[in-house]
Amino acid sequence: MPRIRHQRCPACKTDSLAATSNPSILDCRQCHGLWFEDGALNHAIAHQHDCIDDYDHELHLGPALRPSDRQCRRCQVPMVHYQLLQHYTTEIDCCPECDGVWLDKHEIDQVMHSPKLKQALSDLNKKVTWKSWLFQFLTSMPVEYNVQPHRTPWVTRLLIALCSLIFVAGMFAPATNEWIFVNLGLNSDTQSPAHFVLQLLTYQFVHGGLMHLVGNMYFLWIIGDNLEDALGHGAFLAIYLFAGVMAALAEFMFFDTAQGPLLLVGASGSIAALFGLYLLWFRHASLTFMIIVYQKKLAPHWYFLIWSLINLFGMFTAQGGVAWAAHLGGFALGLLLGYLIKDYVLRKNPLIALLNQPEAVLRR
Repeated sequence: MPRIRHQRCPACKTDSLAATSNPSILDCRQCHGLWFEDGALNHAIAHQHDCIDDYDHELHLGPALRPSDRQCRRCQVPMVHYQLLQHYTTEIDCCPECDGVWLDKHEIDQVMHSPKLKQALSDLNKKVTWKSWLFQFLTSMPVEYNVQPHRTPWVTRLLIALCSLIFVAGMFAPATNEWIFVNLGLNSDTQSPAHFVLQLLTYQFVHGGLMHLVGNMYFLWIIGDNLEDALGHGAFLAIYLFAGVMAALAEFMFFDTAQGPLLLVGASGSIAALFGLYLLWFRHASLTFMIIVYQKKLAPHWYFLIWSLINLFGMFTAQGGVAWAAHLGGFALGLLLGYLIKDYVLRKNPLIALLNQPEAVLRR
């Protein structure tokens, strides 16, 4: 059996560098970094992405930073640290003479996903425009900056369509509207336990007015597509409905029945749970916030902190007509679920995971 000849690794300085199935790519058996001969990294990145036929990573590199303490395994000259992308601060080592590239183990995924990272960071770092300012000024609704989902958000669209159809059905027929509120809204006076359990689901699709519907559906639209993409259709729907049930139970816990029966309608509790998931998984996203006429992009944790404080104020000052406890209960559940399954979701969605790393430079 022929003996495999190992070469010296630029990183761990051991004779552990051996050829892979691709002779232009060498793998260190000790530290598991990779050496790419000139051109090999471009082919590997293009092979990683179906939509890319040809790629030149040198065109997308950030600035040259400083000489590296690692030597090119071929030329035996000091390599140079380059920033991977203008807005991604991972540093990779490039040889100034033969254009070979060394990647440490933790850099490999970042480099292989660099085309998507560059596009995502370009979208995330867009500045607010007069169009976004005018939209928020007229509607009081935030503008979202996030990555584009890969799968069509069928569940999100279905939920919006169903809520809208039920509202329209009630709007044009007063008798139908009364039947919807009595039978589909969550009513504490409901005598049948089975009907009450059913109402825990159906109340989420009933809304008390046009602005109630539009506000909820807008937030479901802007954040639901990303969450559905990250979770998958089935898991997204299950969490949405479960959160609505738990949000209603939270409202029951804090509702004073001495004031009369509780009639609960709306998707706010379910959507509040989505806020919690969004906050934990999409730290790279931005939502615009407007103070009088000044519009500012905010990270999700700042945006939803303001939203939480508004809800706490409303709850403790006993302002009626709004299910404050359902909002906060749904949000708390979303934070809990988001924390428990965060690692699983990030493993399924490597681009989201990479954008959550401190190397991602976000401009707000």
